[in-house]
Amino acid sequence: MYIQSVTNRSSAVNALLVFVTLLPLYAGSYWYRTQHPYGSLSTPRTDHPSPSGFIRSWLDIHVVQPFNPSPIAAYCNRTEWHSNLVFDLDNANGGIGNVRGNILDFLLYAIEAGASIILPGMATRSQDNLADVWASRAPFDLLFDEDWFLIALSQTCPQMAIYKPEKGQEMAKALPGNYWPRSRRVDLDGTNTKKAYREHLDEWLKSKAEFVPDNLTLVNVERTLWEVDTRSVPRGFRRNFGQLLRVNPTIRRLAAVIVQNLVSRYLILRFDAGQAIPRRAFYGAHLRTEHDARVAGWLDAPYANYSSQTRAYMNQALANNLNVIYVASGNTTDLAAFKAKAAAHAPPLNVTSKMELLPPSDLHVLKQLSWDQQALVDYEVLQRSSVFSGLVKSSFSYNIAMTRNQWL
Repeated sequence: MYIQSVTNRSSAVNALLVFVTLLPLYAGSYWYRTQHPYGSLSTPRTDHPSPSGFIRSWLDIHVVQPFNPSPIAAYCNRTEWHSNLVFDLDNANGGIGNVRGNILDFLLYAIEAGASIILPGMATRSQDNLADVWASRAPFDLLFDEDWFLIALSQTCPQMAIYKPEKGQEMAKALPGNYWPRSRRVDLDGTNTKKAYREHLDEWLKSKAEFVPDNLTLVNVERTLWEVDTRSVPRGFRRNFGQLLRVNPTIRRLAAVIVQNLVSRYLILRFDAGQAIPRRAFYGAHLRTEHDARVAGWLDAPYANYSSQTRAYMNQALANNLNVIYVASGNTTDLAAFKAKAAAHAPPLNVTSKMELLPPSDLHVLKQLSWDQQALVDYEVLQRSSVFSGLVKSSFSYNIAMTRNQWL
């Protein structure tokens, strides 16, 4: 009788019943995942571990984890490798957002070409003129964890040799000119396939009179930024590929000290350093009002100037019941003004930054770092804020948002 009554109902009614039945299950699952990401059964700590214990717990956690080498290894195993082809990334530059994008693009191009690589370096900006991002050169470990990178790639792509020539050494003379890879943005053009990219590379190599297929061939690869549509690669690859780049350990430790002091100063009781993104702890904001952003015209866009940014950040903090705002900004004048504005707000909000949260010894270490390394300290803290906001034009904010999206 029950079966007959179900079959007599319209498909719309049946669909509605299924929806109503599944909705509580979905809501419960979503709640559980926000409380216990990746199946963790831990509950937030209410005690206060020692500062050293807090820092160790904080450093043991990355926002996107665990790292699973298998999907990248499977992708590498489908590649035809050429032991005599070596890529060298040329002209990677900018802050962490741009350089990270340059290197990840470069790595995928190398994997799909079956090429070995020279450990990527980067251009660095002038400390006297921050808009000059071509002032000098720096090695990979200026920003990233080199040991982790080498270990992770040895697990995923053992076919790829990684060279690190010493200063003054040259493994081979590079082919003339820089190779600008064909885009792999399949979302923009369905013809931007791996096969099309390989054909484009082969044509470029054959166009060089100096190219001898059996000889060691060094190719200077021009930087690209987000020219890879990662939705066109397997999901497991997409999730783990970005994890190849982890932040320099010295910089991560400074970030851990900052968070530990923030928790102590503002008496954030229910804070578990073992959670990737703690709930109801602090709000993270990227106040992007530096001179270069103003010169580029970013602050002229609607809702992008200092007043709009600070108003939005305070409103969002209040909406999420967070009265502590950690702010990253290279504009010390605007940062001080934001702090005063928040303190005068009703109810008052606490605005703080890295310079206020480091003890003298660590503050000395911070001041010895380059501009972009100091920004990277903020990058690590903001990734693990309870709620984060930033300017849409900023690749710094964009990278944080995408990493947090992967966590979700």
